[in-house]
Amino acid sequence: MSEMTIWITLAALAQLITAFTILVDKYVLVSRFYAGKPIVYTFYVSVLSGFVVVLLPFGVVSWPTREVAGLSLHVAAAFIAGLYFLYAALKKGHASDAIPVVGATTAITTSLLALFFLEQDLPLAFVPAFALFVVGTFLISHFHLSIRELSLVGFAGVLFGASAVLMKLIFLQASFIDGFFWSRAAIVVGALLLLLWPPNREAVFHSVRRSRASTKLLIIGNKTLAGVASVLTLLAISLGSVSIVNAMTGLQFAFLLLFAYLGAHWLPAVFKGEIHRHHFPHKLYGTICIMLGIIALFVVQ
Repeated sequence: MSEMTIWITLAALAQLITAFTILVDKYVLVSRFYAGKPIVYTFYVSVLSGFVVVLLPFGVVSWPTREVAGLSLHVAAAFIAGLYFLYAALKKGHASDAIPVVGATTAITTSLLALFFLEQDLPLAFVPAFALFVVGTFLISHFHLSIRELSLVGFAGVLFGASAVLMKLIFLQASFIDGFFWSRAAIVVGALLLLLWPPNREAVFHSVRRSRASTKLLIIGNKTLAGVASVLTLLAISLGSVSIVNAMTGLQFAFLLLFAYLGAHWLPAVFKGEIHRHHFPHKLYGTICIMLGIIALFVVQ
C-alpha cells in the first residue's frame, strides 16, 4: 500500500467518524441538557480534545521551540473560536445545512492561506470551485440558514481553515508527536482561560453540578471518537497535502446526510428538520454542488 493510499484512507475514515459525532453534538445542543450551551460545550470539547496526549509514552515529547509554541497558541485560539461559532450555529440550525457551508468556507480559506504561508499555488479550478460553493451555499442557506446562522458557519469555516494551515506549519518544524502534543496542550490551556470570565465559569460549573451522569458519559464517549478522528486527520495532514485532506470533507457531507436520514427516523423530535421532503432536494443539490466544488478545487491540477 502506497503512502498516498494510507493518508487518504485515514482522512476518509476520519470524515466518517466526524459525521457521526456531529449529529451527537446536535443532539446534546438541542436536548435541553445543561451542557447544551455553546460556550459550555466548547469548553468540554476543548478540554477533552487534550486528554489524548496522556496516551503518549512518557519522555517521547521534546520541548517546543519558540516558533512551535507560538503556532500552537494560534492553533488553540482559532480552534476554540471555531468550535464556539460552529456549536452556536448547530444549536440554531440543522447540522446537514450548516456543515457543508462550514466545509466550503474551510476549503476556500485553506487554499488562500496556503498560497501565502505555505507557498502553494492556487488550484487551477479555484474560480469554478468557488462558484460551485456559492451556488451550493445559496441552495442550502436560502431555504434554511438565516443571516446570523450563515455568519456563524462562515466564521467557523474561516477559523478551521486557519487552524489546519497553522497545524501544517507546525508539522514542518516539528515531528508529528511533538506538534500534536503541544497544539492539544495549548487548546486545553485556552479552554481553561475561558473560565476567567465569570459568566463562562458560572455556566460551566453549573453544568458540571446539574448534568446527569449519562449526559457526561455521552459527551465523553462522543469526544473520544472525535479525538480519534482528529488524530487520523492530523496524521493524514502530516503525511500528505493539507489541502487534499481538507478537500475530503466532501465525504463527510455524504455521511452526514445518511446519518441525518437515519436520525430523522430514530429521533424525530431532535432531527425532524434535517430531512424534510419539500426542502430535501435543495439540500441535496446544494450539498452536491459543494462536493463537486471541493473535488474540482483539489483534484483538478
